[in-house]
Amino acid sequence: MIREEPGIVVATGRGEWRWEVREVKVETSACDFGPGETREPGEGTASRAELVLRGTGVRQLVIAPPDADGSNVMQHEAEAIGSVGPYLFIEERTYNDACGAHGFMGAAFTVWDADKGAMVDLLAEVSGVPALQGEAEALLDEDEAEPEAARQEENAPELVQIAPTFDARGALRVTAKLARAACYACGDGTWSSYTRSAVVPTKKAPERLAAWASPPPGMQSFLAQHPDLNVGGWSRAGREE
Repeated sequence: MIREEPGIVVATGRGEWRWEVREVKVETSACDFGPGETREPGEGTASRAELVLRGTGVRQLVIAPPDADGSNVMQHEAEAIGSVGPYLFIEERTYNDACGAHGFMGAAFTVWDADKGAMVDLLAEVSGVPALQGEAEALLDEDEAEPEAARQEENAPELVQIAPTFDARGALRVTAKLARAACYACGDGTWSSYTRSAVVPTKKAPERLAAWASPPPGMQSFLAQHPDLNVGGWSRAGREE
């Protein structure tokens, strides 16, 4: 071990990038329900997420804070859920109250390449999606009172997110989250308000992640000495991948 520090740092050929998130205020709108019925603008907050290059202060804007877009209340958050080499996996969650009967939660997923400073559509590179949809559908049907009706009324579950996981030796595995539309009261809250979702293992990681399928010997030794360590990601400092 060279050093230990808090937070998330991703190494690339250009150097080491620190993940930073700060909350910014967002302007919201009043509600007008008719004569004499109004509600003042509520709270509006959003996350601005950046990668900052150590020693230079150079910044990559990864997630820009969204506008409230007429909402009376908005709360937006961005969280790094894992990394593979220079690729950072990010989940956004946004609560909106648009003056309707109730508020609702939305979700989004992004993969960011810190080496190139650009977004990557990694969902498009996942293989075997129909099989994943079938597995997810079976899991979702287990909790449906009328599974046949749910399948007839909605499309197949949509692939909305993938996430890296690492076993005790640091070997890479990738899980897929698939979401199926549901009524507001039927949603399970694990993706958006109007969906139910299931997580299933992929058979193979996207090809561009192959270089990080297995960790180097030094990291394997380190993990063997620290069996309780939960690995969220790893990368190589000072090397082009």
